[in-house]
Amino acid sequence: MLHPDSLLIRFLTKVCDLLFLNILLLFSCLTIVFTGAAITSLYSVTLKMIRKEDYAPVKNFIQGLKRNFLLSVPVTILFFVDITLAAILKTILYAETLYIAPTIFVFLTIVSLFLTALLSYLFPLSARFENTFSHHLSNAVRLALANLPVTFMLTTVNLLPLLISLFAPSLLGIVTAFWSLFGFAAGAYFNSFYLNRIFGK
Repeated sequence: MLHPDSLLIRFLTKVCDLLFLNILLLFSCLTIVFTGAAITSLYSVTLKMIRKEDYAPVKNFIQGLKRNFLLSVPVTILFFVDITLAAILKTILYAETLYIAPTIFVFLTIVSLFLTALLSYLFPLSARFENTFSHHLSNAVRLALANLPVTFMLTTVNLLPLLISLFAPSLLGIVTAFWSLFGFAAGAYFNSFYLNRIFGK
C-alpha cells in the first residue's frame, strides 16, 4: 500500500489539484467579467502550493474569486487589451496583404509583449499582496525590469499556447486538449515557483 506522504501520492494530488483549478478557471472565464479575478485566484492558490501552506483548491479559489472581483477590474481591462492586440497582430500576420507598415507591426508587437510581461507580475502581485492598482503596476514594472531573465521566462510560459499555434500548428489539437485540462494551472504553478522567490526578497 502506498503511503499518503509518498512522492507518487503527492505528485498525483498536485495533478488533481491543478486539474480542478484549471476547470474552475475556464468556467469562471466563460463569464468574461470574472476573468481577471479568476486568474488572480488561481495564483493565490498556486503560490500557497509552492509555499507548502495548507490550501483547499476549490474552496480557496472560490473565496479568491469573490474577494478579488472588484480589485482585479483594472488588471482585467489591461488583460483584454493585450488579448485583443495579440489577436489583431496574429490576424495581420496571417493576412495575404500586410495592412499596416512593418514598423507599426513591430511596435505593436513590442507593446503586446510588454503588456504580457507586466500582467505576468500584476496577477500574482494582486493575489499575494493587498495594495492599490497603481502600486501593483509600479511594482510590476520594477520587478519586470529587475528580473529580466525571469520576466522572459514568465512571458514565454504565458504565451506558450500562442507560440505553439504559430510555429507548430500541427500540434494545435494536442495543445488545446492539454491547456483545457491542465495547461493554465500548470503554467501558473510553474511561474509561482520563481515568483515566490522574487516575492520572498
